[in-house]
Amino acid sequence: MNLKYTGILTALAVSAVMAQNEAPAPVAEVAPVQAEQVVEQTAAQAPAPVEDKFTQAEKELAPENLFSEPTAVRGADAAKPVQKKTTKKFVYRPVYSPAEIEPNNNAVKTIYVSEVASPDTIDMDQLRGRIPLKFTFGIQGFVGSAFLSGDNGRYEYDRYSGLAWSVGAFALFPLDEYNMAFKTGVLFDHDKVSNSYNDTYNETFGEYRTSFNQYRISVPLLLSLKSASSNFFFDVGVQPSFAVSDNFKLKSSDQSSSKAVNIKEDMLDNDYRSVIDWSIVFGFGIRANRYIGFEARFIWGINNQYDDYNAWPINNLSSKAVSVGATFYAF
Repeated sequence: MNLKYTGILTALAVSAVMAQNEAPAPVAEVAPVQAEQVVEQTAAQAPAPVEDKFTQAEKELAPENLFSEPTAVRGADAAKPVQKKTTKKFVYRPVYSPAEIEPNNNAVKTIYVSEVASPDTIDMDQLRGRIPLKFTFGIQGFVGSAFLSGDNGRYEYDRYSGLAWSVGAFALFPLDEYNMAFKTGVLFDHDKVSNSYNDTYNETFGEYRTSFNQYRISVPLLLSLKSASSNFFFDVGVQPSFAVSDNFKLKSSDQSSSKAVNIKEDMLDNDYRSVIDWSIVFGFGIRANRYIGFEARFIWGINNQYDDYNAWPINNLSSKAVSVGATFYAF
């Protein structure tokens, strides 16, 4: 009996062990918080979306990024930003920093970029020391000496001299950025030249005085040349002059004699004078500042002013003049 019960119990024990091995393992419940953390970690490990390169370049070139916060490029304030402006035109302002910031004790020019011009700013040409040519106009006046001479001055009656002056307006037209310009204008000229000498007139020997009183309108056509970094210039060209009035006088010193000579002649009305005079002009000058300049000119006449006048030997006379003056620029 004991063996019988013992075998039954053994069989039940073996069956229970086998049933326990075949049963599935229990599944652990995942907390909701742990699930959310897993999702976040997965998203963080995923690669970020690549931004379109054209969109990125467009942002870099945008005005608010391209023109914002310009800074000094040299000197003690190199990291200091300049106040931001709204316009896009840049000028440069030199600022001299203390000498002790450089080991060689030389002042350092610190350049700030500014978008708005002011009395303290300069443009790029000034920064490079260059002086550009710009269109301008104004008025000018000259005073000097005038000469009439003929036959190379071999005789006393071939040499006349006196005072000359001219006033008028001019305009300057640049032909390039720095070096060449065309200069023209209109000048009202006056020359009064005279001479006294001993000679024989109508078989009477005596001392005679002759004079020419001329008025002209001149149009200088000049090529003006200068260097890129200088206000000093040279002028060369031609000048046609249109006679307005020309009065000739011949007078003897002894007016009490019955043979006294007193001749007055309108050379222009009587067709003893050419209407147009041609001259070659050489000049130089300097523009002292924005509004004032100074010039000197030499005018060499190349045509004979008088012809076919038999009362006195004044044929083959040409004019010359040397003058200095001031020029006033409008801007």
